[in-house]
Amino acid sequence: MMALLGNQKGNIALALSIAIVAAMSGITMATLAYKDTIDARYDFDSIQELHLLKSELNRGQRLVETLDYSGEGFILPDKFVSIEGSHSKTMYKNRTKVARGNLSTGGGLYFSDGYSIKTLIKADRGTGSHTLFGRNLSMVSKYGEKGIRRNSFAGYHYFTDNESSTNNTNVYFYGYDTIYGKVHSNTDIHIKQYNGWPTFYGTVYTSGVIVPHNGTPDYNQVFRNGYFEHVGQLEFNATADQIRAFGLRVNGESYDPNKISFVTINGSGFTSKVGEILYHNEADTADVWTQYPPRAGQYQFRNRFAMRDTIWSNGQSGSVNDGSAIVFHKLWIRGTVAGKQTWCSVDTMYINNDLLYSGTPRGSAPDAEGNPNRQDFAGYVSEKSIIIQYGYRDPDDSLRYRPNCDGQAEGVWIYGALCALGNGRGNSHEDGVFSFEYQHPHPSTPAVRLNNNDYVWDRIDLHRYRHPNSTWPAQIDYPWYNPLWPERLPYMERGNIHLYGSVAQRRRGFVHRSTNDTEYPNPNGIWNIPIDLCGGPSGVSVTDPVLGFVGSGVNAPNTVGSGVGYNKDYHFDNRFSFTQPPHFPEVHISGGLTPFESESWALLKPPGNF
Repeated sequence: MMALLGNQKGNIALALSIAIVAAMSGITMATLAYKDTIDARYDFDSIQELHLLKSELNRGQRLVETLDYSGEGFILPDKFVSIEGSHSKTMYKNRTKVARGNLSTGGGLYFSDGYSIKTLIKADRGTGSHTLFGRNLSMVSKYGEKGIRRNSFAGYHYFTDNESSTNNTNVYFYGYDTIYGKVHSNTDIHIKQYNGWPTFYGTVYTSGVIVPHNGTPDYNQVFRNGYFEHVGQLEFNATADQIRAFGLRVNGESYDPNKISFVTINGSGFTSKVGEILYHNEADTADVWTQYPPRAGQYQFRNRFAMRDTIWSNGQSGSVNDGSAIVFHKLWIRGTVAGKQTWCSVDTMYINNDLLYSGTPRGSAPDAEGNPNRQDFAGYVSEKSIIIQYGYRDPDDSLRYRPNCDGQAEGVWIYGALCALGNGRGNSHEDGVFSFEYQHPHPSTPAVRLNNNDYVWDRIDLHRYRHPNSTWPAQIDYPWYNPLWPERLPYMERGNIHLYGSVAQRRRGFVHRSTNDTEYPNPNGIWNIPIDLCGGPSGVSVTDPVLGFVGSGVNAPNTVGSGVGYNKDYHFDNRFSFTQPPHFPEVHISGGLTPFESESWALLKPPGNF
């Protein structure tokens, strides 16, 4: 080194080396400083764009809700956000598209028809120290997708538009009631301490208030997930618009109140029979005697009533795959569903027998933890009411069957979401309910043969009393009120309703009645069936004055109790929190937004053609 310093040329070389090192160090430090500045700007862009992305995705959802949108998609006007600093200015361009599509939900287990909101955000910088080699466009961009779906009434374990009975009396949740899913009522919710207080595991919403009876409950114990009062009302349309628009027409598409479709579902396929109720021009008659049978004593008068028959024929068959079907008359329905399907009747729907899922054994839960049914979802919608059928005469053999009256453990099994839309327009008895058929049983006199004679004495009660007549004997069944009339021993208690799904209805329908309903007494034994006046108390015993046998209401085999109807064994199908049956009636808030559920959102690689 000393030799180098003593050499003139060496001094120059050393000086040049030092100068070069210093220059390179300066350049390196400047480059690092500039890189730090650019990295900081990129980090800022990344953070800022992430916040803007979330905001823009929420803006897209709110717009869909505000418009109550149901089309195929649209592009929002581009949104520009300018952010300025002391040495920088950046314009963030937000482009958002809304597209209809299937969404993967619940960890990919379920699928729901909904919308995907897609947003791309890019930064465009102005002049200043933040540019890189003259480029103003940031290399950072953010792209995300948010999946949303419109709520349907399937997502409520229990929804009622009016929390009153068809007789305009309060209907209560009692200690017998355990409700697992979300609950909403557009009116007050009444709870009563009877066998304890009810238990709600899902959130409870009411547009009115919670009204306790028989004491003051521990609200934390009754409402395990909280409750909200005075919330906005939900619209409950009287027509199933989506099903009417997209559903398969079964057995015609013109309304006929005198027609029945009897549908049996078998997987994704179905078969049907069509019953036509024929009223003859000539009236049927029954002569009334002071003693009958046989005709004895004095002749009184002649009853005249409409002659009618139900003529059955083979109906339409086919399949429903990830869609809906609609009949424009009464519907009797039963069977086992495979896949996703919704059935609708514009008239009353009668549950004729069990409604099951092919992928769930009867008695098992379709949403079982660790082993859910991933394929089968069913909806049942009526533009009037959904009724559990008491019994029927089979179209093939004309014999009488009561499949829904077979004991506590059996009862009737229903897997699916139920929705009764009927709007009585002021007539509460015409409002849509989920209920059961033949609620006030009385005995009637069956056909007999006397003294081993070949002659059958039939319709005996019509030969004893005036018909039609509002003062028909209170203890005897009015003709044809029982769909299996006449029956000497009609069923009272009929077992359990085992429901795995949800119920939405215009009013709270009865599923169990007392033998003499104290909330709507009928002390004079009047018969006016359309307004629920059905003679005197049920369960009475009547000794026939001529034939000598006793007629009485009796409990179905293997049932207990002292009333009429069914016990509730209701379970919410949690899968309906993620998906809905096809074209099932959707939730709309009266005078406000249409609520959409947010299923998922994710950051993704920006598409090249966005």
